[in-house]
Amino acid sequence: MTVPPQAARPLLTAQDVHLTAAGRFILTVPHLSLRPGELTHLRGENGAGKTTLLRALAGDLPYQGTLDLHGHPPGSRPARAQTAFVSTEPTLLDDLTVEENLQFMAAAWIRSPEPVLDLARAFGLSPWLDAWPSDLSRGTRQKVALSLFLGLTLPLTLLDEPFSTLDAGSRDVLRQALGERVQSGGSVLLTTHGTDLDGLPHRVLDLHQGELRGAESVA
Repeated sequence: MTVPPQAARPLLTAQDVHLTAAGRFILTVPHLSLRPGELTHLRGENGAGKTTLLRALAGDLPYQGTLDLHGHPPGSRPARAQTAFVSTEPTLLDDLTVEENLQFMAAAWIRSPEPVLDLARAFGLSPWLDAWPSDLSRGTRQKVALSLFLGLTLPLTLLDEPFSTLDAGSRDVLRQALGERVQSGGSVLLTTHGTDLDGLPHRVLDLHQGELRGAESVA
């Protein structure tokens, strides 16, 4: 029997988390729970701190308070092994082709490369598999990173504006991949503008005036 996301044990919890940069307050998270099988939309105006929060959850930024991912703090080796983070400027290894990048990273996470390569092909990357990262446009690099980190099927996936550089066909591929990821028990937290998530059940979180709100609202 499938356990509803609301009834599942939280994958990640945050309590009284405060984020600062250069001594300047950025935002506070009174409480947050991310559960398996749940798609969560993080909303907020430009500069509200959405990317900062994603980076903290990925373990890339220091924080004050309590963050727990299956008993481990973000940034620790066990937490990083369970977390995929795709930024707006994804990094690829410049001395490997696209296909070699995908195969290498799948091996690093001890995963089969086939789901990753299948998703890359769905994104229309077949002509680019032998290309070098330096030859790719920003949008194509984004597709490579999305293919990798959604194809790895890690428990927690963090996506920063994943729809921003995609064409209409690739947006449909991404929506389908997101639906499959949460249906298989993954938790996805992403930022996006507009109506990109229409048709996909999801929860909404709002960053407003430096505070995370609406942690229990469902859309």
